[in-house]
Amino acid sequence: MKTSFYFVVWIAIYPLLGLLGSSFINENAFIVALLAVWGISWLINRTMPETLAYERATQIAPVLEDIFTGNLIHFRKRLTRQAIVEAVTSFYFLITTLVLVLSVARSGGDDWLALIIFALFTFSTISRSIKLLQAYSRLKTDLSKEECARVAMETYRLDYEAYAQNRERGSYADMLPPKPKHFRAFQIFSMIVSGICVALGLIYIVLGLGVMFAGEVIGTGAIAGMYFLYGSLAAYFGIKDLISSVSSKA
Repeated sequence: MKTSFYFVVWIAIYPLLGLLGSSFINENAFIVALLAVWGISWLINRTMPETLAYERATQIAPVLEDIFTGNLIHFRKRLTRQAIVEAVTSFYFLITTLVLVLSVARSGGDDWLALIIFALFTFSTISRSIKLLQAYSRLKTDLSKEECARVAMETYRLDYEAYAQNRERGSYADMLPPKPKHFRAFQIFSMIVSGICVALGLIYIVLGLGVMFAGEVIGTGAIAGMYFLYGSLAAYFGIKDLISSVSSKA
């Protein structure tokens, strides 16, 4: 299941936990929500492994097929789109990290955990953006099948050589496992959830801005920081998963 699904579940769990009226759960809501999401993930991975495996295959096969068939222009265009999205996202995450620092400093709060988590995501996104931009630069200089194969291995962590050996013995359809029943419904569900995740993310970002500029109440900076954290990550993964679902060839 896509990351945006778990963000929607995570956001939905908190108000449900409040309805239980348990002081222990309210005081440990973060841990309880984490365990609940982990449990749901464990259940999904064991109840629909064929669907998840097929989804993964439909994301990998088109990338390697472009190299195998010599459709290198399309391979570079895909990488270029991803590099642009990651670069824009990195810039946004960097700006938002600075906003979080100012927000926490302004309120005098001690909620540095949210800031550390967001900083780690920012670092990860910037690192991936740099790798994609470097790969684009390499392909702009040398758009050969060999260089594309190296990019697939080093940037996407995909084994082109193994794919090519299997592809030579069969058709493109043979590279995909059997299509699970109701997979189209699964894709539609994933797109809807991704859209909901984006909407929730934008709502949280707006709430964060509202709280941050609402007044000088102690603790509002920490609240705004949490809103930015959840909102930014939800919007990012929602958009990323939505693009992935829409562009799928399955």
